[in-house]
This record gives sequence, structure tokens and C-alpha cells, in this order.
Amino acid sequence: MLNPHNDSLKPMKVQLATEEDIFQISQLYFDVYQGTYPDPLMKDFILIQGFIKSEAGFWFISKNDKGDVIASVLAAYDKENLIAKAFGAVVRNECRGQGVMEELLSYGINYLRENTLGVDVIYSTTRTVNEAAQTLTEKLGFKKLGIFPNAHRTNDYETHCLTGIIYPSALERRHTNYKIHHELASLYGVVQNEVGLSELDSIIPDKPSKELFPAGDLEVVKSSKFVNYRYNLLRNEKRLEFEFFPFHQPNLMILSPDQSIEVFCHLSAVDGYCVIVGGKMPGNQDFSQLFLETNKLLRDAGARYIEVIVRSDRPKILESILRAKFIPCGFFPAFQLIGDKRYDFAVFSRSFEIFDFQNVKLKGMNQVYLEEYFKAWKRMSLNPKLLKI
Repeated sequence: MLNPHNDSLKPMKVQLATEEDIFQISQLYFDVYQGTYPDPLMKDFILIQGFIKSEAGFWFISKNDKGDVIASVLAAYDKENLIAKAFGAVVRNECRGQGVMEELLSYGINYLRENTLGVDVIYSTTRTVNEAAQTLTEKLGFKKLGIFPNAHRTNDYETHCLTGIIYPSALERRHTNYKIHHELASLYGVVQNEVGLSELDSIIPDKPSKELFPAGDLEVVKSSKFVNYRYNLLRNEKRLEFEFFPFHQPNLMILSPDQSIEVFCHLSAVDGYCVIVGGKMPGNQDFSQLFLETNKLLRDAGARYIEVIVRSDRPKILESILRAKFIPCGFFPAFQLIGDKRYDFAVFSRSFEIFDFQNVKLKGMNQVYLEEYFKAWKRMSLNPKLLKI
């Protein structure tokens, strides 16, 4: 998540972090967040070291003339899909007001463009406790793509905005030969105007042509090393029904006794944020029932918020996700690269808590996305056809 604040001291040096900077980096996040930052990466020296040394991790920092680290932002890079995610941006409280983060993030974006195999898409989630992060990303060319109500929790509930730079190289390869699910048409219209996308006709999915079967007994496995190993094994063998959620590795799985069903998730023990990363299941599986059961098990395991992304050219799967009471909250065009085409994705979320927006300060289109979210929530919550499930 981006949280640039407003900066005040011009950095003397902008650079990639080295192992010598690890202590100062950890101290920076602790000082600003008083130990409440939800990502353990910013607290654990071993994790920081691993990220800095990783070929897919770039940690950018700003230093003042005394050599003190005053700002930090990270970028994760996926060379398979030519995408990058910027996150964890922070500036020292006494160094706000003069564009420190703008300079640092600009440096990071240019570095990724010039020192990797290529970047078609750069995205981030920005905090909404003030307008600075939203203004900064907008200034740097990030387009607003959606909103995540109460996705994280530090001292308070935090609503984040989805933003992305989608370069012409991505849009030129974008797959557009499909019809958008009718429940996503309104949200797509907002993103269409924001990014400048082509029109898509809408579609009401056909009913399943075959009998679907419920999941039966399911249980949760929290052995993170085994879960990670199993997920990568199935992914490499191309045995997963869906497996695209970049920059997240699963640490929990839900499975049936015979392992015909395996759903992989990443659950944060710090704040209950959860994403469904991928899964394997039979072709005759009732997806809606499976995801409803998955929701219950994840809630009991400590999840208070769940996110899932689905390719937007798969209306029947989208219908199942909607019937499992997930609410569309974002739309990401030209996200995944398969062959010579880039595919759109719809983003859904499910919250188990009462929404709290007392600290939200939304700018421009982000207010529209929040309104779209609650229009969809109202429409789906009061739909008798969905309530039957």
C-alpha cells in the first residue's frame, strides 16, 4: 500500500537499499507506525534481507545528507507477466511536504522500466486516511481502478484504492473479444472512462448445462511450508483451475479428504486480511457452494476480509463468485499475460465486519468506486435468487 504522506526534506540520495540499510529500514517503519504496520516484511530483518537479495524484489530508499534513511518504497516484479507492484511507501514524519516520495517513486518506476525484461503494468493500493497518496499516484500517471473497503487494519480500519499505470504496450495486446458479465457492466463503465477502454457488450450467463455437486466435508490446513510446496507443484503441473494472484504465496489451504478439492489462500495473522490465491477442484463442482463453505472456514480461521480475482471473460465462474456473496470492487484491464494476449480481471471482496469509514478521505473517482461498491452490495444482498443459496 502506498502512504507517501507529504514530504519535507529533499533527499540527498535516492538508491536501491543494501543489507547495510536493514536496521534503519526497520526502524523507519516502526517510528512512523509505532509497530502497527500489518506486513511482517517491514519488521523482520531476515525477511528484509531476503527481499533485498531477491531478483524479483526492489527496495528503494531515500537518504538525507547525513546518510539517514528518510523514505522507503518497495516493488515486486513478475517477469512472466511483465507486471510490478509498488507498496509499503513511507516517509519520516519530520520529512513531509517537499516531494520526497514523488522523487523516490519516480526513480523506482524508471528503474523498473530500464533494468528489467520490461514492464507493461505497474499497480499499487493507496491508503485513504488522507488525500496525499491519492494525489501522488494520480500525478505519476496511475489510473484509479477500484476500492477495497476496510481491507486492512492498523490502529483503525483502512480502506484502500486500487491504482495502476497501464502502458500502451499492455493495451495493444489486451483481449477484448468477450462480453462482460451484466453485474460488472456498471463498474466496467467507470474504469472504461478512467483508462480509455473500448466498449464491451454485457451478458447474462447461461445456467449450468450439467448437474453440479456440493463440496462435502472440507477442512483447513495451516502448514505453510507444505501449502506453499503443494501449490507450486500443482501450478507447475498446470492442475489448478485458477492460479493467478500475483505477489501472494499461500500459507493455508482448504481441502476435501480425498484432495479432489484444494483451495489455496494467504491469510495475514496480523489483521485478518485474506486472499484466495488459487484452487483445484472437479469440473462438476458447485463453485458457489464451495466458495460459501470456504468463506465460513476462513472466517473461523481468523479472516475478517477476503479478496479474490477472476478473469473477466469467464461469465459462469463470475456468476458463481457473485452467488457466493462476493462484491465486485475493482476491474483490472490487461492484467495477466498469456501468450501474446493480456487478459482483464475482475476483483471481488467479502467482509465479515461492519464497515467503518470515519477516517476515509476519498479523492475524485475513488468516491465513485465506493458508491459503485455499495450499489452492488445492495443489489446483490436484496436479490432473492442469490438469497436462495
